[in-house]
Amino acid sequence: MKQPVHNHEQLVLHYASVERESPGTDHSGNGNHATVYGNGQLPVAAILQGRPAILFQGGKHGSGYLQLPEHILSEVNDDTGLTVASWIYLQSGQSVWERIFDFGEGEQGPYMFLTRNLRGACFNGSDIAVDYNKQLPVGEWFHAALSISGTKGATESSAGPKLYLNGQLVVDGSISQTSSGAYLKYRQWLATLAGDGYSRNYIGRSQFAADPDFLGAISDFRLYRTALSDQDIITLMCETLSDRQIVALAGESDLSLPSSIIKDSIALPQSLLGGLVTIEWSSSKLDVLSAEGVVNEKLTEPQAVKLTAELCRGAESRKLGFELTVLPKTEIPYEIVLQPQGKTVEVSPDLYGLFYEDINNAADGGIYAELVRNRSFEAFTFDSFSHVCGENGHSTGRRRNPLEGWYGELEKLEVCTEGGLNEHFGLQDAEINATYVTAAAGATIINKGYNDNNHQCAMSFVANEGYGFTIWAKAEANASIQIELQNADGQTISEQLSIELQPDGKWRKYGIEQPLRLTAAATVLGQLAISFTGSASIDMVSLFPEQVWGASEEAGSPSAHRNYLGNPNYRLRKDMVVALQNMKPRFLRFPGGCISEGSHVWDNVYDWKHSVGEVELRKENFNVWGYMMTLGLGYMEYFQLAEDLNATPLPVMACGVLCQARSDYANPAGGKLRDYYIKNFTDLIDFAISEDIEGNEWARMRASMGHPEPFELRYLGVGNENWGTEFFANFEIFYAAIERYMQKHYPGHKLTIISTVGAQADDDAYQQGWKFLRGKYEGSETIAFTDGCCSVEETISWYRDKPHYMDTIVDEHYYRSNDYLLVNADRYNYYFRAYNEQGQLDETLTSKVFVGEYASNDKNTLAGAIAEAAIMTGFENNADVVRLAAYAPLFNKVLTDGSYRWTPDCIWFDDTDIWFTPNYYVQAMFAEYIGTRTVASQFHTYRNGSKAALKPQGGISLSTANAHIVLKSVVVKDELSGETLFEQDFAKPLHSAWRWLEGSGASQWQSGEGVVLQPTGGKRTGLYLEASWSKVVVEVVAHYRSGKDGLYIGVGLQQANTSKTDVIEYVAGEHGKATGIKVFKKGVEAYTLGDFASSTMAGNLRAAYDEQLEDDTVYCYRVVYGGSEGDTLHCSHRKQGEEQDRFAVAYKLEAYNDEVFYSTTMDDKHVYMKLVNADAVSKEVRVDLSQFALQEQYQTIVLTGAADLLHVPNVNKKRAELITPRKETASLQQNEAILLLPPHSVQVVVWELKR
Repeated sequence: MKQPVHNHEQLVLHYASVERESPGTDHSGNGNHATVYGNGQLPVAAILQGRPAILFQGGKHGSGYLQLPEHILSEVNDDTGLTVASWIYLQSGQSVWERIFDFGEGEQGPYMFLTRNLRGACFNGSDIAVDYNKQLPVGEWFHAALSISGTKGATESSAGPKLYLNGQLVVDGSISQTSSGAYLKYRQWLATLAGDGYSRNYIGRSQFAADPDFLGAISDFRLYRTALSDQDIITLMCETLSDRQIVALAGESDLSLPSSIIKDSIALPQSLLGGLVTIEWSSSKLDVLSAEGVVNEKLTEPQAVKLTAELCRGAESRKLGFELTVLPKTEIPYEIVLQPQGKTVEVSPDLYGLFYEDINNAADGGIYAELVRNRSFEAFTFDSFSHVCGENGHSTGRRRNPLEGWYGELEKLEVCTEGGLNEHFGLQDAEINATYVTAAAGATIINKGYNDNNHQCAMSFVANEGYGFTIWAKAEANASIQIELQNADGQTISEQLSIELQPDGKWRKYGIEQPLRLTAAATVLGQLAISFTGSASIDMVSLFPEQVWGASEEAGSPSAHRNYLGNPNYRLRKDMVVALQNMKPRFLRFPGGCISEGSHVWDNVYDWKHSVGEVELRKENFNVWGYMMTLGLGYMEYFQLAEDLNATPLPVMACGVLCQARSDYANPAGGKLRDYYIKNFTDLIDFAISEDIEGNEWARMRASMGHPEPFELRYLGVGNENWGTEFFANFEIFYAAIERYMQKHYPGHKLTIISTVGAQADDDAYQQGWKFLRGKYEGSETIAFTDGCCSVEETISWYRDKPHYMDTIVDEHYYRSNDYLLVNADRYNYYFRAYNEQGQLDETLTSKVFVGEYASNDKNTLAGAIAEAAIMTGFENNADVVRLAAYAPLFNKVLTDGSYRWTPDCIWFDDTDIWFTPNYYVQAMFAEYIGTRTVASQFHTYRNGSKAALKPQGGISLSTANAHIVLKSVVVKDELSGETLFEQDFAKPLHSAWRWLEGSGASQWQSGEGVVLQPTGGKRTGLYLEASWSKVVVEVVAHYRSGKDGLYIGVGLQQANTSKTDVIEYVAGEHGKATGIKVFKKGVEAYTLGDFASSTMAGNLRAAYDEQLEDDTVYCYRVVYGGSEGDTLHCSHRKQGEEQDRFAVAYKLEAYNDEVFYSTTMDDKHVYMKLVNADAVSKEVRVDLSQFALQEQYQTIVLTGAADLLHVPNVNKKRAELITPRKETASLQQNEAILLLPPHSVQVVVWELKR
């Protein structure tokens, strides 16, 4: 039954897709007809799978699209909001950035869009985004809607974009008024809709010339000048559906129960799709579990029950079944048996650490304790800082704002650029400290500290605490300077000090020989006042609190006070350092991040040499995150901070490639410019570890800063988030130079290089990065390099110095949805591992990963912290692969104007306070309680009323999508006994156990020939066989006739022909080239999630093996599923008649477990277990510790919160942390621990070994 759409009067346009001759006809009655444009294949109207549609042919930008009228958003504003809705049909596109629609004003914005992967964005300088981050079906229709609500003049407590898929809200991007800065940015974007709205409005085309046009179809495209409600969206979606289609759609929605194991009565949903579909429940055992979800509380043993949901609308219905286990109250549903004698791997001693980047004002105005903003009068932005800098990254200079941060009688100041400290020190670089000011007699100037656009006081003064003042000054005649601390009203809150200047016109630093100390009389946010008697010139005005890190001995840090005394610039805000100390980090990565690479111009690269020595001699730089860096917090201070934290330093430096995310037009460094950056690496090595203080200038520099002893330097990052051949070429050159230097000067010192594979997990850059590192690039490439002025081409031959770079640790980054992190907890199971003849890891070849930046993209919610904890259990369970890991970003300063650069963040602070997110507590819990080796275990749960060990097992499948293949034979053997469990000669009649996959109509069995699989154009065709096989060998022979695909051999198959299929597939020649494995968990391929993902296979070497199968060729495949221990997957294939395998790789094999994510490690004193319950029900777990000798008492640390706090952004606030860990003690009972995992919780358990 058709439903009248709500808010029809708010309809702006409606493309019903029914006119063959004019597909852009508007059916709203408003005359907003779209025009077909393009220089390739144009959009056409057609019927697609029974639905009137507009077909888009894809192709490069501008090939074929619809252009909408300029005025379509003229009645949309902050009061109305808007909604865009459409049915969408995807074909296999070229890019994740293909647009469904894009309304805007060009590449620079503003604009709003929705991509084929359902990433929606509202842009005006920065994104307000919603991102589905899940796999979408190709070759079938789905309905999507983007509803954008207005703030109604900031009267709404929350507003923002919401994304709907098939009528269900899947991403709520609403922004609370209390969110730091985001609400203001959203309002600023809404303001861009004022007037006539946007003029460049497209369907199927992007504002960006680099993005290809959309490949697929749309139907029933609508735009409303209102934010439709949840129910409106459902009603709109169903308007063009029959009752049968509505019921079918409801059946595909995420109808689920809290758990497959039931102990307590549950509330069963009674309807779907906003009440349009009703649900009638029935139970196979009413005496165990009623149709109302009521459990018989007198049960004495586990029972298998099937609940059936019948979805009904009108005369149409559909049944869905749920296989459940109902347990007695006394039964514990989950058991973990720890097996210390089982397989184990060593845990990296440096597994958890910190990534510090000056982002969100983390350095100046943050951990670096200097209170004076723009102390040097050098504040600047680059004169050119965009694509105009060109392929050579040429800078046109610095645009100074010398009085930024200064207030008072500025008209009495003269800005000077000659005769300053630059000349005083005889510096060759004219950009270093050349600007100063000369104050007229009687002038008073004010510095309010590191404030923001509200210009409020930001210097934090604490009553009775002292503040040390220094200043460079000169005077031509008698003059003095008076200084005092003031409150925000300008009232004096300290003594006034007077500094008499020498009247000889020479620069001197005052406050060193005779310290200048001001004592605050009140605890306030205040300011520093400087008054002049007589005229004087000043520079480098400094005010540090005395109570800083290391001012006295610090608990747990033997080096802190020594570093404080040795380096007068090592002055860090104590509460922020203590926050880091409490995270128990084992390494400190610095200084970035994007700032290490530099953007647009080579002068923006973070040059470590500009950040050491006296602060007067340091060259300040501009931060890509939007503010100036004094570099007062420089490399020396980073090394000292790492030492104080008992962490190893991990510097990351540019390898002659500017930030490609911003500057991909710039050529990499070559010639003298490349040589300079190579020398930066080798000189840094000297600075860190050389003991030749007399003969080495950088060792001498380190000693002059108070640290004659070398630092511990075991890791060195070469590049950050770089990719492509321009990076690969320089990486090889840099690596070789560093290796030669180490062999010559430090032959006994082990230094591990950190390499990089781009900015995103699973995208093309990531895949090609690993391919390069594995040594799979061939031949040579001609690449243009620049010396900073001119570009010259060079021909680069790959692997001239070594065959691969797998000896490096590879830096991976991913900021992803909670769903991504949860379903990727086993991500590193499928990474390549190499072993020597003794069965030990071959460290030169095996995969080693540094998860250098990762986080849930939730805004510091409890749910996000839980998802991060889940994937961290995967880090520990794969400790042979994951060697280092660091959450990012680390700090976020809350400013009064609501501006910020990046969220979420681990630690939040302002000028007076610091507070911690749930994410911080997870990081601290995992880092503090970690062993030196993993502990094997067996997980037991219930399936269909019986207790069962969770292990890899299942049936097999044989399928293809776009190839013509004849299946010849399959044999399944027991790995241990060699017994044949199943055998099929496909020339003979099929065994009755075989089943066809849905959509296999074109494929058939042919007597005497075999099973002939025909190309389908996208969907799978083939056979499957249900079983519970484990530890088996599957051997398949198939005749590959032709096509652009391979044969998919599935093992561990469960729930075939459903949307919840579990299977691992081995395929050679997927899409005509790729060879590897595909892993489906409940129907989801985890590595395909996220808007940047282009991966179709699991593992890190998914692009390293590319093979085009030969037509009319017989291939033999062999898959060892489990091996003798049940924990290995080995895949290989060869041409019939060949003796050598064409591909042979082994993977770690485990049954996927999302019921309880957990990891276990131990050392010589303790056993540590981390458990994560990501579900909405509590779970009891019995831990069998009978193979250990343990003390009776043990400790638990639990992080959880009330259900209504789960998704609250920034749930922990200043002086109001709602989510914090809770410590408790418990006792073992007969060598067992019974653990209760609250809903949505992270738990650490610590058992002490008996001595």
